[in-house]
Parts: sequence; C-alpha cells; structure tokens
Amino acid sequence: MFTFEKRRMTYHEEVKQFPLHFPGNFFGRAIIGWGAVKMTGEMCKQAGIKNALLVTTGLSGTGIVDEVQGICNYAGVKTNIFKVAQTNPRIEDAEKGVKAFKEAEADGILTVGGGTSHDCGKLIRGRLANPDKAWSELIAVIDPHFIQTFIKLNPVTIPQVSVNTTAGTGSEISGMAIVNDMEKNWKVCVLVANNTPSVGISDPAVMRCMPEHLAAATGLDAFIHALEGYVSRLGNQISKGVAWRCAKLVWENLPEFTYNRWNDKASEAMCWAAVLGGMSFALGGGTGQIHGLAHQLSALKQNLHHGLTNAIMMVPVTRRNYIGAPESYADFGQFCLGIDTKGMSRFQAAEAAVDRMEYLRNAVGITDEKIKLSNYGITEEDCKHMTQYSINSLCYEGNVRDWTEKDSLEVYKSLL
Repeated sequence: MFTFEKRRMTYHEEVKQFPLHFPGNFFGRAIIGWGAVKMTGEMCKQAGIKNALLVTTGLSGTGIVDEVQGICNYAGVKTNIFKVAQTNPRIEDAEKGVKAFKEAEADGILTVGGGTSHDCGKLIRGRLANPDKAWSELIAVIDPHFIQTFIKLNPVTIPQVSVNTTAGTGSEISGMAIVNDMEKNWKVCVLVANNTPSVGISDPAVMRCMPEHLAAATGLDAFIHALEGYVSRLGNQISKGVAWRCAKLVWENLPEFTYNRWNDKASEAMCWAAVLGGMSFALGGGTGQIHGLAHQLSALKQNLHHGLTNAIMMVPVTRRNYIGAPESYADFGQFCLGIDTKGMSRFQAAEAAVDRMEYLRNAVGITDEKIKLSNYGITEEDCKHMTQYSINSLCYEGNVRDWTEKDSLEVYKSLL
C-alpha cells in the first residue's frame, strides 16, 4: 500500500525556488474615493493620534497641506509641519524628523504627499523604534540577507496616517521605505515590522492637482509596480491578479489623466491604479530590476523623480528580462495591454508587449530623448558606481531572471 509516509518522502521543498508565500504581510488599510481626504482627522483619532508630526514636501501652490491641517484641526487633532527638502528622502531627513517629532511631543505621524513624504514618515517611525541601531542594521539587502537584521529590530508602535497625492507610489499602504544614503551614494530599502501606515487615504480630487509631468511619471510608477508584480519569479498569484487590474487601468487611462486631470473617470481610475500597484508588491509580488536600477539613478541624481527613473529603465530592462520568462510577458501583453497574440510565438508576443510599453511611455511625454542619462549628467564612471549597488538591491529578489553586474552596466551604458 502507498502510505502517507511514503508519499511525504517523495516531496522535496527544495525543488521550488520560493515554496512558501505570505501575502498581506506589508499591506495596510485604505480609504479610496472622492472626498476621502475629509476622513483624515477622524482616521488620525481612530489611530490614537492627537498631536501629529505632519511630514510633507510642501506641495507648493496646491493648498492641500492647508486643507488637511484644517480638517485635522476641526477634528481636534493638532499638527506640526516637518518638510522634506527634496524629492528622495535621505537618512539625514529621517534623523531631523525624529528630532522634530520629539520637540513637538507628537504621538503619531501624518504624511501628506507622495512616496517621499510617506517613506520619510516610515523612516522616522522605524528609527524611533530602534534608536540604538545603526542605519546599516535597518536596511534590507540581499547580502547579508535582510532577514538576519529584520528579526533583530524592534517593531514600530507609533501610528501613521498617510494622505496620498500622487498616482503611483503605493507607499501609503505598504510597509517598505526607501532611503538615500548620501555617504555611499546609494538607495536602499528599510524594513521594520509593523511599519505599514495605519491607513492610507487616496482621493482622486487631490491627485488631480499634480502637474502634467508628475501625473505621467507617477502613473508609470504604478504601471511598473504592476508589470514587475505580474511577471515576478516569486510567483504570488494574489499579487498577479491585483497587478493585472492595475496595469489595465493605467494602460486605458494614463494618457487622458496626464493631459486632462479634470477627466473624472481617468482620475478615479488612476487613483485605484496607484493603490493596486502598491498592493501588488505589498502582497508579496515584490518588484524587480527596473526598480533596482532606477533606485541607484535617483540616489546619484537626487532631484530625479522616482517615477521618472523607473520610466527610464522600464523598456531596456524589460527587453533584457523577457527572454527569461517569455510566457509571462506574453500573458501580460494579452491580458493587461489588449494585444491580440493569436498566431504569435510566446517570444513574439513578449516583444510586442515591450513595444506597447514603449508606446505608452512615449505617449505621456517620456520620449527617447528624455531617457538619455547623459542629459542628467550621468557619466560612464557613474554607471560603474550604480552597477555595484544595483545587484545587492532587495528588488533583485523578485526579478524574473538571473541578473549580473554585466547586465546592469550594459543597460546603464546603453542609455548614455
């Protein structure tokens, strides 16, 4: 008789690269829809925040920060503003934020903006939970593997409410934070338990206040979250389903949103896409080497927006990646981008998907001229510097194919 014990002996977990999945570990609550920003004060109170450090980049000319402060004041929640000076948060910003939090005698964090604001809020919280740790102990990389440091960190206990103002970050509902280390000139992930915001608020009425170039860049950021989550070798089927819907919404709505943010249908669709893109990686799909290479570019050139650097890397990285998983990219093209793949081989269908991604990028104004790294002062020596850090990025774990320093360097140099 073929017993259970015999059957169990025939199964070896080692045959699968990622045998276990933990969807939902880094995904928080969300409120999505027209007028959601009006819930900010109540959400702060529900999270136990009475005196918030309001972290923002300022959102000059929009009036959004003033509006949020008024809503919080009406709800009886005090706010103290802490401004991040540039588009990518640095370790120094987090340290200054910790000082501001203590001086204000705050009991929680309220972030208003895009990824810079939300990530800085999470960095402050992670630092407050681990004041005696070096920053090298908070970062998450492949080598040494992040789990070795993660399990030694104290979990975050300070609440955070995040009001999102862009169409792409996903940071308002995810637990990962990204930071620039100016000493090494690299960008790394910071991962601390319980660092997902208490609630993320996404209101299309607020998102459509973005200028055209930010609408395009942040929308492509959401698209790339979906792309990398869909094809990820981590193989998370929940993430894949969420990514499908995100990519389809971006494909069908981003051009209209970019050039007419007062298009209500497109604005609402991109609001959903931003959240779904964040869910895709937060639910376990991870990202890949589009992010891995893009991160190092915005570390070296501080004022380059993360969405723009992702858009720059999207096509050349994908052209190099799809050969390792053509069926995944063919499916992405068919189901997310509406390509009729009948009569195509899986390689032809994958190539057609990349062509359509390039079309979308160009359609929203990020053309071939705008992806040249030399336009941003990047040199061949810079490419070598970025290459060494791109391989140790946590993003690499989900990349659909094996990737080497040679791959990174050739992609960077091809864009000079």
